[in-house]
Amino acid sequence: MVVSHIMLEAYKKYILVSLILHDKIIPLPKYTSQVVNRFVKPLCGPYHELAVSQRAAAKYRDTFVRDKNLGLVNQVLSSTYKKNIQKLTKTFLTLSLSDVASRVHLSGPAEAETYILNMIDDGEIFAKINQKDGMVVFMDSPEKYASQEALSNLERQMAECTRLHQCIQEMDEQIQVNPQYMKKSAGNNEEDMPATSQNTKLTYSM
Repeated sequence: MVVSHIMLEAYKKYILVSLILHDKIIPLPKYTSQVVNRFVKPLCGPYHELAVSQRAAAKYRDTFVRDKNLGLVNQVLSSTYKKNIQKLTKTFLTLSLSDVASRVHLSGPAEAETYILNMIDDGEIFAKINQKDGMVVFMDSPEKYASQEALSNLERQMAECTRLHQCIQEMDEQIQVNPQYMKKSAGNNEEDMPATSQNTKLTYSM
């Protein structure tokens, strides 16, 4: 079985982008080739480990540098820190910067303050920092979505989500009846038969 270099590198980036956006690896579509599940995934161990442990970023740093994915890996870490800080806002009203750093696994209060200030500026959280005692006060969003402008904006976003969902469904249906896909799927099913799987040899194609 030949695993193409493009397929392998694309899957690595799929994992990283999935972690950045969703904090987890989103399952691949059902029409994805079985080659990915059977042969590509085992070649991406460091990337799967990153999904469950931030320490993998340092552990496999050389691998990520060689793959030219270190920038995306750093974005994964930054996104994870931000999502963990957002979780704290749902649990605590006040926390010290030291506590935030400890709970989110940042290097210290200074880094925690930097993240929080950037998130406040970007509208990702609502909080205030008391510089005297190093305490963070988390607040609810001041936007109550009661204004006509806010409601109109919400309706536009919902309509866009509905449109995108319909487009994805249509694309999925088109792929399902595509002759090339059907032929490939039939071929993959034959490859999964026990009699042939024992004789399958994996090769890597550049």
